[in-house]
Amino acid sequence: MTKQGIVFVWFLFLVFPGIGIASPAGDVHYIDSNGFLSRLKKKEPIYMVDIQKKNDYLRHHFYGALPTGAYPVRSQQDRRKLADIVDDLDNNDNPVVIIGPRGTRAAQRAYLFLVGTGIDPKRLAILKKGIRGWPHPELLLNTYGQ
Repeated sequence: MTKQGIVFVWFLFLVFPGIGIASPAGDVHYIDSNGFLSRLKKKEPIYMVDIQKKNDYLRHHFYGALPTGAYPVRSQQDRRKLADIVDDLDNNDNPVVIIGPRGTRAAQRAYLFLVGTGIDPKRLAILKKGIRGWPHPELLLNTYGQ
């Protein structure tokens, strides 16, 4: 996406701050833990966009996840953190999974923001129940060393 496009999306969020905050579940795609685990085991190319706060990311994240620290994806600063990875996502057609703490509102806001930047919604999914609901903690990295 061009810088002008990203600026336009920011403008929309400034003028219409409620865009993307309340979203019916039908507007976004989800992937459950079994489907996500299957993709991980097959080593399919996938972008994992982790929106957790920095300390939460350090406590538990997936190997290869892109840390954005964009949680709770409400402010312009939060959205700027997501905008920083849009060019990486635009470089190919790999699926994108958004990983949030619980896979709810913040993840939905991230999803809708990425759609607004031109990312095809068919490529996007939110990890259902987020990282806190992930049933295989042994597969997560902990860079705190705990």
